[in-house]
Amino acid sequence: MRIVNFDQHVKKIREKSREYQLKQRAKQPHRSPRRRPRDAESRRDLIKLSLKRREQWLEDGRLEQLGPRHYRVSLK
Repeated sequence: MRIVNFDQHVKKIREKSREYQLKQRAKQPHRSPRRRPRDAESRRDLIKLSLKRREQWLEDGRLEQLGPRHYRVSLK
């Protein structure tokens, strides 16, 4: 097995790594959605909506609870 000095390895690949990152960012000129954190009120509202949707899916039979943390989704 070959022994590698980590610091030397990082110095060697740093320039290529930086070039790769810049190329990837150039491919995506616009800001990705939701980079800014949500405020507390918005987050609370979204949680309420998702819980309501879950309850509705359980009632409709789209979602079946198999165990305490296991579910089955029926895509009809």
